[in-house]
Amino acid sequence: MVTIYRSTEMEPRARGREFGNRFAAKVKANVETYGTLFTRFSGGSIDIPAAGKAALAATAGFAPALHAEMLGIAEGAGVDPVLIGALNARTEILAMAKAATRGECSAVIHLTPELTAPVAVQTWDWYHSFDDAWLVWEIPLADGSVTKTMTEYGIVGKAGLNTRGLGLLFTILHHTADGAEIGVPVHVAARAVLDGAANLFRAAQMLGTAKVSASSSLNLVGFEGGVGKAMTVEMHPGGPSFVLPDAEGFIVHTNHFLAPGPAAHDTEPRAFPDTLLRRDLLRRELGGIGRPGVEDVLAAMRRHEGFEGAVCCRPEPGEDPATAYQTLATVILDLAGGELTVLKGRP
Repeated sequence: MVTIYRSTEMEPRARGREFGNRFAAKVKANVETYGTLFTRFSGGSIDIPAAGKAALAATAGFAPALHAEMLGIAEGAGVDPVLIGALNARTEILAMAKAATRGECSAVIHLTPELTAPVAVQTWDWYHSFDDAWLVWEIPLADGSVTKTMTEYGIVGKAGLNTRGLGLLFTILHHTADGAEIGVPVHVAARAVLDGAANLFRAAQMLGTAKVSASSSLNLVGFEGGVGKAMTVEMHPGGPSFVLPDAEGFIVHTNHFLAPGPAAHDTEPRAFPDTLLRRDLLRRELGGIGRPGVEDVLAAMRRHEGFEGAVCCRPEPGEDPATAYQTLATVILDLAGGELTVLKGRP
């Protein structure tokens, strides 16, 4: 069963404190599990508190309200704030460790010529040990809107939408320049645009100001005045890059760069070429359907050939549970209704 939690506090630090107090055990568990992951990949060579401190500083410069919220989470959960900073910078720390982590997630957005809401669905693939380490967090804001995000306990955001008609799907990318420092955490950037951007244009503009040290695709989708819009912002050091829907209205993003500039520095296809296969399979299967709906996308995402390299990811037979990798959740955005639906496990 998916946990859905709705904040009651509006002030960022108080909201974080309320969250941290409510989910103290879960936040501490994620701090510990990620700490083990960081050590496994870095061999203990990275100063995690220092990285967390740098992440807090980068967040304070880019999204002061989220910096305050992170401090509140630390207070409420009884955790050192630098460890909450490190948790939110989990992608950046793993990039610094040069961790050979698999790509996460497959995302599909489809726009139609008619005045109908876009289709927007993604899978979230990660280690089995995080199977119960996430929730749906609903965050009422002062302007009367609500941000709704699927995220990990202690991390301020990931994929989701707001009730102003803006949504975001999230997949990790890998670039040769990743990991030189700790920049704005990509999870912070995702939440910041859902909270603060009035529309898709403003969201892309905001992301363009974020100096990041790790790469991810933030796939923006909007439904404004009855018109669907979409754009991928490929975040990377020295970026970002921007990708528009193809001629049939599709954005299909897995874990490799689509923009030609950063694609020349992409480390994912050689290490894990399943990213190319997953994107090709989804694009071909859905392209044969005139007007694919959510159920069509879910059906395509259920393809599990290839085990952990499949769209619907599951561990290889006999794989060590400590390193087992699988689809943990499936995210569906209803931009017209402002509803976020998250299915636990495979689609």
